[in-house]
Amino acid sequence: MKHRLEIILNKVLKTHKDLLYGINSEVVVNDINWVRSKQCHMITITIYTDNIEESVESHPDGINFMMDNGWPILGIKSKPIVMSSLDVKL
Repeated sequence: MKHRLEIILNKVLKTHKDLLYGINSEVVVNDINWVRSKQCHMITITIYTDNIEESVESHPDGINFMMDNGWPILGIKSKPIVMSSLDVKL
C-alpha cells in the first residue's frame, strides 16, 4: 500500500505536487499503520524539496489536499490521519 500511495502522490498528482512543493520535490511514505482506537490509518510522510522557502508556505495544507484527492483512489473509505514533515532534498 505504501508503494501505491507514493505512485499516486508522485505521479498521478504530479501537477499538484509540482505547484505546491516545486518541480524537483518527492513525496516519500515512511509508514502506514492502522490505529485501532480511532479505526483509521495513520500515515507518516516526508516531503523532500530543494526550495524549502516556498514549500513552507503550502505545508501542511498542501499534503493534506493531495491526500484528500489521492487516498480515495486506493478504495479506502475512512479518512486517514496524516503526519508530515518537510526536508531539504540534497
